Amino acid sequence: MWVKALDIAPKEGTMVATTLEEGVKVFVTMNNGSLYAAENRCPHEDIELTLGCLKGNRVKCSLHGYSFDLATGNSSEEDVEDMQTYAVKQENNKIYIKIS
Repeated sequence: MWVKALDIAPKEGTMVATTLEEGVKVFVTMNNGSLYAAENRCPHEDIELTLGCLKGNRVKCSLHGYSFDLATGNSSEEDVEDMQTYAVKQENNKIYIKIS
């Protein structure tokens, strides 16, 4: 099911946090011209990933410096869970995220 997340796309290189109607906290980012969406929670310590920064095609957690691939969610550390990612699309300037 596709749900509306934002009324406009984030600016290049920024992350925008939002909470979907279903209570899921996510962030949406525009990075190198592509949209990405993921759960706004570091799997390691439950801190919001939007407190961190973008480095290349990864989001870096501000707490311990672990990073996660924006496209796949893969963690930089073998012993840290991957980040939950979501399919994202833009229609008529609005941003939609696909959730189960």
